Amino acid sequence: MFADERRKKILERLAHAQSVTVSALAAEFGLSESTIRRDLQELDELGLLKRTHGGAVPIEVASFEPTLQEKHTQRAKEKSAIAKAAVEWIQPGDTILLDSGTTTLQLARLLPDMELTVVTNSLMIAEELASYERIHRLILGGELRTTTGAMVGPFTELVLSRLHVDKFFLGANGVHLTFGVTTPNAIEAATKRAMMRAAREVILVADHSKLQQRSLVKICDIDEIHTFITDAPLATDEVEVLNRNGVKVVVAEETQQKE
Repeated sequence: MFADERRKKILERLAHAQSVTVSALAAEFGLSESTIRRDLQELDELGLLKRTHGGAVPIEVASFEPTLQEKHTQRAKEKSAIAKAAVEWIQPGDTILLDSGTTTLQLARLLPDMELTVVTNSLMIAEELASYERIHRLILGGELRTTTGAMVGPFTELVLSRLHVDKFFLGANGVHLTFGVTTPNAIEAATKRAMMRAAREVILVADHSKLQQRSLVKICDIDEIHTFITDAPLATDEVEVLNRNGVKVVVAEETQQKE
């Protein structure tokens, strides 16, 4: 079977299902999983499907943005595992910047009450840290986005331009190895970029469902990330691409097993 014919059949499978997996397609076509992953990558780049960790799903509307309530109920266990791994990267005396998001909120809930400076644009994270005595808290002002509970826009970016932090924990809706890190809202993307400029180290925290997904607006290229903390092992070729771009991959499952 030629590659074009095989890819047409993959799209036919997706037309009648919510998802396909690399392993199932490899077994069906009698091919290696790496060949199927290349097929899915080609189809993704053509905008005909969206790759996921371990497979693909039908193409979705790029501008879709879940509400805060929806985000809180999605993959809560995975986000908690990522947060536990991310805490290990924080040392006493650090100045850290926490992006608005449910994974970074989980991280805030796990912070030990030690000498830290925490900067955030999230009202929920600010509220979470209200009772801490040893943490110096700096809350960024700006325009409030009720969808995400984030302070964004020119005023937020102006303050960020005057700051320098050790570590920025970045959340995102999509992490694509070719198209970069993305989010649905342009103003929020601009604020995230300003956060990156203020940080010495950028740590992306995102569960495996975000991998090979694309949202409407690009935040940054993959090579602008220093560390990617996620909850499930990546495919070997995905790790190789990230490593070539200078990104260290940390899998929360492995971190917990070592403990």
